[in-house]
Amino acid sequence: MSSLALRPSPTLLGLGLGWTASLAPARARFERARRDPERVALAYLRRLVRENADTAYGRAHRFEGVRDLSTWRRAVPVVRHEALAPWIERVARGEPRVLTAAPVRMLERTGGSTSTGKLIPYTSGLLADFAAATGPWLFDLHARNPRLLGTSSYWSVSPVTRRDERTEGGLPIGFEDDTAYFGPLERLALERLLAVPGRLARISDVETWRFETARRLLERDDLGLVSVWSPTFLTLLMEHLEARLDDLLVCVAPKRAAAIRAALDREGRLVGEALWPRLGLVSTWADGPSASFLPALRRFFPRTPLQPKGLLATEGVVSFPFGRGEGAVLAAASHLLELVDLERPDAEPLLAHEARVGGRYSPVLSTRGGLYRYQLLDVVEVVGREGALPRLRFVEKLERVADRFGEKIHAAQVQEGLALARRQTGVEPRFALVAPTDASDEGSAPRYRLYLEADASDDACARFASALEAHLATGHHYAYCVRLGQLAPMDVRRVSKGAEVFVREHGRRGRRAGDVKLTCLDPRVGDDAIDWDRAFGAAVNPSEVPAEEPPHV
Repeated sequence: MSSLALRPSPTLLGLGLGWTASLAPARARFERARRDPERVALAYLRRLVRENADTAYGRAHRFEGVRDLSTWRRAVPVVRHEALAPWIERVARGEPRVLTAAPVRMLERTGGSTSTGKLIPYTSGLLADFAAATGPWLFDLHARNPRLLGTSSYWSVSPVTRRDERTEGGLPIGFEDDTAYFGPLERLALERLLAVPGRLARISDVETWRFETARRLLERDDLGLVSVWSPTFLTLLMEHLEARLDDLLVCVAPKRAAAIRAALDREGRLVGEALWPRLGLVSTWADGPSASFLPALRRFFPRTPLQPKGLLATEGVVSFPFGRGEGAVLAAASHLLELVDLERPDAEPLLAHEARVGGRYSPVLSTRGGLYRYQLLDVVEVVGREGALPRLRFVEKLERVADRFGEKIHAAQVQEGLALARRQTGVEPRFALVAPTDASDEGSAPRYRLYLEADASDDACARFASALEAHLATGHHYAYCVRLGQLAPMDVRRVSKGAEVFVREHGRRGRRAGDVKLTCLDPRVGDDAIDWDRAFGAAVNPSEVPAEEPPHV
């Protein structure tokens, strides 16, 4: 590839410079929060209660009497979604001034892997608060990676896999793509920098969407940034590109197709660096359960830096990548953020500057979207500091717990057991999910099943499952249930295309592929549960699979 081919387009360079300049105010706002987060938090609180005192929720909780953090905490309880659901239902029916004085523009479904129908209202103010985090992240990213200027970007455009939805009151449900989290000026510039347009989200057929996405990406030799949520989302896209490469290259310009083939010949295999010589960064989830899916992604991007995303939930943003330290910095300029100390959960939540390094916390958000002291069911650990702000690492969901008979299996415990099993057996799963199963036809007790995808022998997979079972049995409650016969010991079922099936099943429940959060534990039972045996279809027990022929993706 000649140096001339790698020069940035003057048009893209101009757009990139203008876009970066538009992010400077958000960076300045964040710098104030980094120096004095308490002052910024209190200023946000005063604005929040002033703007929303004359709403149904504000009147019910006496916003007009809030003078400081102490009176705020006495007036407004810490809540979860269940407590706000009746208020959100009023919003969905079209009633104005329920949670916010500002009009609600739309509602979005939460994108977690355990909830099915939770809606979150969005106002222009909430979108501006999201931009208060994405702005400093991207300003810092381009300042530290100037080679990204003049390149195009790919931002998680995934098929919606659901029809256009509206609430009873006529409000739209759902975003089409990730650029909605930016301000209007930034989005206008960003849309001209996109390698894949947002309208591809309207393609409901997943295979057609993947082909069209891959084709458009292959057309761009100037791709510099890839931003997705789940690493498996990008891995599956690259696997599709690899499998359909010849068909795809027929659809791109002959000169570009020849350049791709030559680069792949030099590389000896399909890697992103050969397809996109200017690729500078892949941004993706990398903490908690997502960490185990990074090796599969690294197969396609062996040299490109991977930047872990912070914790950005449907409800609000908690942290974002910034600087070179470990973890992600608290988004103190975006919302009023409090932190429940999980070692003292009954104590008053802390403000940002009060969090200690090494502590584990659950975030509490108050936002301009109408969530007030809303506790996210996430666990974050403080791993360092950025000025007066904590740097956070996502650990796991707070209450992803499987508990039918008192066994109390936590997702963090399963995650630790999977890591231990890897070390003990040398098996590196591409996919691993633990889920409860009902009693078998033979009358055995219910049990937990490990759905495992790995290039390993049946015996090795069985040893892996045994190591995981042994770790779970170190928990008194699980071991006691097995000893009593309430639970049979865990078994293992080998699967193929595990991540793809996981994403597909959640897509059938109205989730966008790019939003699905992979997890190592699905605790659901009853009507809300996914029948994973049915979903994986051809999955079989290890004894039924020849050891020399493990399933492949």
